[in-house]
Amino acid sequence: MYTPPVPVVSYLVNAVIYTLVIAMLIRALASWVHLDERYAFIRFLARLTDPFIVPMRRIIGQVWILDLSYFVAWFLLLTLQILLLQSLPSGW
Repeated sequence: MYTPPVPVVSYLVNAVIYTLVIAMLIRALASWVHLDERYAFIRFLARLTDPFIVPMRRIIGQVWILDLSYFVAWFLLLTLQILLLQSLPSGW
């Protein structure tokens, strides 16, 4: 009896991208309520998400009081997820 392979790579890509998106969402909400890096959890999230947010900040900057770098990073991460999942062979 044939059992199809478990798409481990697809699960891994989804888990990593969704974890980064959730971390960015929590960090964005924390910045809106003025929680800074004095807290260890926020510092951990900053180290996790800064490689994606800081380059966007350099390019876009802050528009009025909104930091659009989070939204651009979310869009690019979700686009990367779609491209990675489409490039995988079926069953991966």
